[in-house]
Amino acid sequence: MNLVWIDVLVVFTIYWITITILKGKLESRNVSVIGPILLVRTKRGLNLLDALAKNKRFWRFFGNLGISLVLFGMFYMIFLILIMDYVMITSPPKPSPMTSPRNILLIPGLNQFIPFVWGLIGLIVTLIVHEFSHAILSRVEDVKVKSLGVVFALIPIGGFAEPDEKELLKKERKSRMRIYSAGIMANFLIALVSFSVFFLLLGFLKPHVIVLKSFNDLFDEGDAILSINGFDVEDAKDVLNAIDSKVDFVVRKKNGEIISFEIEDPKMGVYVLEILKGTPAESVGLKEGSVILSINDIETPNTEVFRDIMLRTKPNEVVNLKVLEDGEIKTYKVTLSEKDGHGFLGVLIGGDYLGGAVIGYSKNIIKSLTNIPKGIHGLFYLTAMPFYFRSFDGITNYFTPKGIFKNLGDVVFYLLNTFYWVAWLNFYVGLFNCLPAIPLDGGRFLNDLLMYFMNERFVNAITKSLALFVFLSILMSIIVPNMNL
Repeated sequence: MNLVWIDVLVVFTIYWITITILKGKLESRNVSVIGPILLVRTKRGLNLLDALAKNKRFWRFFGNLGISLVLFGMFYMIFLILIMDYVMITSPPKPSPMTSPRNILLIPGLNQFIPFVWGLIGLIVTLIVHEFSHAILSRVEDVKVKSLGVVFALIPIGGFAEPDEKELLKKERKSRMRIYSAGIMANFLIALVSFSVFFLLLGFLKPHVIVLKSFNDLFDEGDAILSINGFDVEDAKDVLNAIDSKVDFVVRKKNGEIISFEIEDPKMGVYVLEILKGTPAESVGLKEGSVILSINDIETPNTEVFRDIMLRTKPNEVVNLKVLEDGEIKTYKVTLSEKDGHGFLGVLIGGDYLGGAVIGYSKNIIKSLTNIPKGIHGLFYLTAMPFYFRSFDGITNYFTPKGIFKNLGDVVFYLLNTFYWVAWLNFYVGLFNCLPAIPLDGGRFLNDLLMYFMNERFVNAITKSLALFVFLSILMSIIVPNMNL
């Protein structure tokens, strides 16, 4: 644990001890103390709720649409849990950041995939939107809202509304279902708007060729190659078209400094990141860190060309490789094995090689964020987004703002990070609340829905069983990968 987290832990412990000591005084002032959580209530803003709830036709339409989305979200989340259970039972994953208990919780900073600042902004927006939507629908259905409030855990982490439970239970079932679904519907709506803004803002980024690894003193990791021989370069095709026997580079360092230099006859190829065991590449002694320059005298200046050549090879075909290895050019004769009907060499490519540097393309980051698959795969993609993209922090040099953001420094990156996390946290919290497990909205919603078809005894048995199933499934997803079996 680093010193920052030790300081945070000490401060949080002092805060917790302090509010525990002052619990009596705080509760006398309408502040509830639940462990380290403070619920600060107020009646201010209740008149605003009544004003917002005046258009009852709109809000009932909003709630009815929410009912449909909750049903869809419920089936989707049950489907995900069943898949998760199947994986845990049949092929338990190894311990990793994805399976770490700390990353089950949506706590910014504690969860390794959720950055503290942007995650906190997103979480606050998510919780406030969710709770106040419940409050507005409560007033639409003439249910008294006793108070509004802010949730503190050392810092504000959200808001809440407190409907009168007795009045709520007296309302007809469909009214209650609209109230339960309102928070989820609002989360999905904010997610839709925020994702739309996020994808729009991506259009204001000019991508560059990026240095991933350097083998000389000219390049540094994280450099952005702005131009080659006077041509702007964004992808492998641009690089190939700009290259000549003598190459002038214009490079932007991570500190913003722009430099230029010349390299004569720069070598181009594909960088071998890893040699797979038991493959032809291993058998002939090909080394990790080498660069494949050509196959059968056909140059391989980038990964795309290398892949196209390999797809044209056949199993058991003998190929001649020209390789840059430890500063020397060597040749290898390799008999390919078979994979998917094609020749197979057995190397993992780590990027394109150019003039002493392994390069990548920030254009691929934008493509990976915008090429959302269709159908159920698109939902899987959105659900898992933070596992492969967290924020633009640390990679702002990979892009140059353009258009209206051209002269505004890092403003576009701040906006992108904010809208990304507001979008994803609203989307995920909305989905999580669809789970049919009381006390989640989905559980209370399902309870009222089933009462249309069954008596209370059967409904209670079903909802309790589903809540237990969800709880045990989440528990299994935490315990099984970390048992080190």
